[in-house]
Amino acid sequence: MSFYGEQVRCSRVLESDGTPPHALPGDRPVWTRDRTVDVKHIKIDIKLDIPGRGVSGTATHTVAPLNDGCRYAEFDAIDMEISAVSVARKPAEFSYDGAKLRVDLGEGRRRGQDLPVAITYSAHPRIGMYFIHPDEGYPEKPVQVWTQCQDEDTRYWLPSFDHPSEKQTSELIVTVPGNWFALSNGRLLEDKANRDGTRRFHWHQDRPHSTYLFTLTAGEFARIDASRDDLTIDYFVEPRDVEDAQRTFANTPEMIALFERLFDAKYPWSKYSQVVVRDFVFGGMENTSATTMTENILFDRKAARDHTSDPLISHELAHQWFGDLMTCRDWSHGWLNERFATFLEMLWDEHHLGIDMYRQGAIENAGLYFDERYRRPIVTNVFHEPIDLFDRHLYEKGSVVLAMLRALLGDDQFFRGIQRYIRDNQERSVITQDLASAFEAETGRNLDWFFDQWVYKPGHPAFRVAWNYDDDRKLATVSVKQTQATENGTPVFRMPVTIDFRKGRARPQAFRVEITEREHTFAFPLAARPDLCRFDPYGGILKELEFDKSVGELRLQLRDDDDIGGRQFAARELGKKGGAEATRALEDAVTNDRFWACQAAAAKALGEIKTEAARDALLRCLSVRNPKARRAVVAALAQFKGDEAVFAALEPLARRDQSWFVEAEANRSIGKLRLPASFDVLARNIDRDSFRQVVRVGCIDGLVELREEAGLELLERVAAYGQPFQARTPAVGALARLGLFFPERQKALGELIAGYLDDPDFRVRIGAANALKTLKADDQVPALERMAARELDGRGVRMARENALALRKGAGTDEEVRKLREEFETIRDENAKLRERLTQLEARDRG
Repeated sequence: MSFYGEQVRCSRVLESDGTPPHALPGDRPVWTRDRTVDVKHIKIDIKLDIPGRGVSGTATHTVAPLNDGCRYAEFDAIDMEISAVSVARKPAEFSYDGAKLRVDLGEGRRRGQDLPVAITYSAHPRIGMYFIHPDEGYPEKPVQVWTQCQDEDTRYWLPSFDHPSEKQTSELIVTVPGNWFALSNGRLLEDKANRDGTRRFHWHQDRPHSTYLFTLTAGEFARIDASRDDLTIDYFVEPRDVEDAQRTFANTPEMIALFERLFDAKYPWSKYSQVVVRDFVFGGMENTSATTMTENILFDRKAARDHTSDPLISHELAHQWFGDLMTCRDWSHGWLNERFATFLEMLWDEHHLGIDMYRQGAIENAGLYFDERYRRPIVTNVFHEPIDLFDRHLYEKGSVVLAMLRALLGDDQFFRGIQRYIRDNQERSVITQDLASAFEAETGRNLDWFFDQWVYKPGHPAFRVAWNYDDDRKLATVSVKQTQATENGTPVFRMPVTIDFRKGRARPQAFRVEITEREHTFAFPLAARPDLCRFDPYGGILKELEFDKSVGELRLQLRDDDDIGGRQFAARELGKKGGAEATRALEDAVTNDRFWACQAAAAKALGEIKTEAARDALLRCLSVRNPKARRAVVAALAQFKGDEAVFAALEPLARRDQSWFVEAEANRSIGKLRLPASFDVLARNIDRDSFRQVVRVGCIDGLVELREEAGLELLERVAAYGQPFQARTPAVGALARLGLFFPERQKALGELIAGYLDDPDFRVRIGAANALKTLKADDQVPALERMAARELDGRGVRMARENALALRKGAGTDEEVRKLREEFETIRDENAKLRERLTQLEARDRG
C-alpha cells in the first residue's frame, strides 16, 4: 500500500472551539485484515422466525487456502448458536467465542484447494437483520424483514468473512410467509409455493461482491416494472404507495443509460431493483443489484413542485459501479465509494437540469463540508468504528475534489481516466492509488501533487484577494494570499486558477496562473480599466474567498455574471454593505434572476440589510414564482422581529401554500418574529400532516425561536413515541435549544432528554445525545457513556462518545456563545436602524 502522506494519530483532545476532533481518545490506526483463505462462494439457506425475530439455517462457504498447510479459517459471527460445522462434507472441529468462529480445516490442505465449509447456526440479530412489527405506538406499521449490512453488520445474521476486502459470488435461499415476496442479490432462480403455505425464493449472484452488499428484504410488496429490453428494472413498495413510487423513481432508466454512456461500461449486474421499507436506518443502501430505500424517499404531487428524490436515487445507482463493482479495500479508502456516488448526483443534475445545477451541487456540497465540525484528511485509517469516517469529508468534500479534477483535466481526459479506472479494476478491491494510477496511465498526467494535498492532507485554501488598475501603465494587478491556518497539517495549496476581467458587455479576458505560495501578486496588461474582476470563475477550486469590491462592481456582477457562484457571492457581499443601491440591485435579482439559488441568495442578503426598504422589497418579492426562491424570501423576512406587517404577510402562507416547504418556512419565520400572536399560529399548525412532516418541523423550530416557555410542553408532546417519526428527533433537539432560555428547568429537561437515550428509534437516541450537549447537561455524562457502551449502531456510539468528551472537557462554552450571538444580533439590529436613518438622510440631501 502506497500513501502520499503518513497517517498521524490525532493527539488533540478538543478543537479550539471546544469541539472534539475527528479522532477521539482511544482511536487507533486500523489496517486491512489478513486472510488465510480466499472465499469464493457462499450459499445461504435460511428460514425466518418472524414472531421470534430470529433466523436459522446453513451457510456454506467455498474457500481456498492461500498457503499450503493452512489449518484454520476464521469467520465473523456475533451472538449465534453454532450447532454444526463440516469441511468437505465431514464434521469439523471448531471453536467459538461469541464473535469469532474458528474452523479446523484439517491437515494437508493445499493452496488453491476448494473446500466447502458448512456452518449450521441460528441467531436473533440485534442489528444487521431487522424485524419490523406494528406496536402500540405505530399500530399501522406492516410486518417486514430487511437486512442492512454496511459497514460490518452481516456478522450479526450470517457467519462470514465480514470485511470489504473479500469478494465472493453468492446465493440465498429463504422461506417466508406465502403472501410475501423476498428480494435479494442477482437473478431469481426459483419462486416456489410450499405445501405448508410458505414460499421459497432462490436468488443467485454470479459476479463477486463484498459481504456488506448482501441483502434480503421480505414483506408484502407491489412490483412496478420499468424494464428495458436487456435489463430488468423494477421497484417494490407497499401497495398503498404505488402512485408516489411511480413519480419518485421515474427517472431511473434514464439515469442508468447516462451512467453507462459516461463510463463506457454497461450496467454490471443482472437486474436493478429498488425496494422501499419502513424504519430503514439509512437514506439508501446500494446492495448489489437491489438497493434498499427509506420510506422518506417517496413524495406526493404537492412536494413534486419543489422536491425530487433524484439525488438519492442517482447516488445509490452510481454505487453499482463505484462501491459494488469496484470496492474500497478497507474503509480508510471509503471515499472511492462515496465521493463518486455524490459526484454522480451532480452529473445527473447537469444532464437533466443543466450546467448551473451541476455547479450549484458543488456549491452546496462545499458548504456542507465547510460546516463539518472538524478537519481531517479524506483518507485516514484512524477511527473507532468504520461509520466514523462517513462524514462530510467522505461524501461532500470528496465530490468537490472530483469536480476540481474534472475542471483541471477537462472533460476528455477526466472521463477517459474514469473509464480506465473501471476497465482496470472491476471486481477488484481498490485503494486511492489505483485511481491516481488510472489517470496517469490514460492521460500521462502525474497527479501525485493533487491527491497529496486534497486527499491525504486536511483542510482547504482560504483566499484573500484584491485587485486594482493602473491607468497610466495600463496594468491590472491582483494580490492573492492564502490565509488558512496550517498548524493542523493543512498545506499551502498549489493550484492553477483562472483570473479574468470584463469591460462592459464584452467577452471576459482570461488569464491562467499558478498558485504555489502563500502570497502572490499577478500583473496583467489590459487596454482599458475593466468593470469586473473574477477570481476562479465557475468554482474550479474548493475554497473560502474574501474579495472586497465596490458596490458598483458587485451590482454589475450580480446582474451580468454568467457564473451562478459569482452572482451568489455578489449578493452576499451587497448584503454586508447595505444601502439603497444594494437594496435595489438585490430586489431586482430576487425578481428577475434566471436561477433560483441566486434569487435565494439575494433574498437572504436583503434580510441581512434589515432596513425598512429591504423589508418592503422582500414583501414585494413574495410574489416570486419559483417556490425555492419564495421560501428564501419567507426565511429572510424572519429578520424583521416584531414587525406586524411581516406577520400579516406570512400567517396565510403558514396555513397554506402551493409548497410544503414554503409553509414550513413561514411557520419557522413566524416564531422568529416573536410577536404575541406567534404562539397561537404555531400551536394550530404543529399537528398538520405534510410531506416528511416538514410543516411540523418548521413549527418546532419556530417554537425554539419564539422562546416562550409554553413551547416546552408542545415539544414534549410531539417528541413522544407514537408521534410521526420524522419530527421526533427535531423535537428532542428543540427541547434542549429552547431549554437554554429557562435555566430553572434545565436539570429536569436533562433528565427528560436522557430518557430518550433508550428510545426504540436510533435517530431519536442520537438526537438525544446531541441535545444533552446543547443543554450543557454535564450531569448526564454517565448516561452518555452508558449509551456508548451498549449502542450497536456506530453512529450512536460516535455521538455518545463525542458529546460525553465535550461535556467532560468543558466544551460548555455554549452559553457564552449564545449570549455573544444575542448581543451581536442586538448590535446588528441597531446598526440596521442607523443605516436606515443614514440612507434617508442621504436621500433628503440629494433631494
